[in-house]
Amino acid sequence: MIVFVAGDLLAAEENYIAQGVAEGNQEGLGTGLALKISRKWPNVQAAFKKHARTGKFTGGQLWTLEPDGDQPGFIYLATQPDMYHATLPYLRKAIRGLAKWADRNSVESVALPKIGSGLGKLSWQDEVKPLLVEQLAHRTTRYVVYETFLNEFENATTPPLK
Repeated sequence: MIVFVAGDLLAAEENYIAQGVAEGNQEGLGTGLALKISRKWPNVQAAFKKHARTGKFTGGQLWTLEPDGDQPGFIYLATQPDMYHATLPYLRKAIRGLAKWADRNSVESVALPKIGSGLGKLSWQDEVKPLLVEQLAHRTTRYVVYETFLNEFENATTPPLK
């Protein structure tokens, strides 16, 4: 199942938060959603970087960190060969891997940004969104895509859409 919402991904109530990152030795992760996650949950980026330094994080693969107390779990998807360019083959492989992993582990829900279409530069409407619908709509896991990612709700007078 897949739904599209507007809201603050960092306040998501889903069991896991997924995001796309570049493959390889991650010395970056200092922009966009990765930066926001590292500021809110510093342990997540540290754990991921430790794994990435092994050299075993390549195109289309995923890395997971289980939920811990009030902290959601995290899923990092290797959607990009470099920091600024996602590729459809990497994204397709990563999303298929995510779906299989979630099915195998009976994951209830996963929150995602418009993966691959921010810094990754893929077309949201023409490439990414159709791929997500094709791969995730028929699954039992609930995939919540924050199509309009707003993290300024703490200053707004209306609550985020859910």
